[in-house]
Amino acid sequence: MAEETMGHRLQRLRKDAGFSQSALARATGIPVTTIRGWEQDRRIPRIDSALKVARALGISLDELAGDGRADQTPKRARKGK
Repeated sequence: MAEETMGHRLQRLRKDAGFSQSALARATGIPVTTIRGWEQDRRIPRIDSALKVARALGISLDELAGDGRADQTPKRARKGK
């Protein structure tokens, strides 16, 4: 099975959150044509734009990026090592 593309993941997460492309554009201040380009894998969002989208969708940047480790708590470095 092929890995989900950023565009397909964004589309799925947007729909799961109950947003149309237009509604997400209004919520983020990002043009709908830009969101459409991301979902069609013609463009990749910049980090500041991705953060706006993640916040609007109520998800983390890790989840938007497809990092399956987003639910794991990072291990802290031990002192003296």
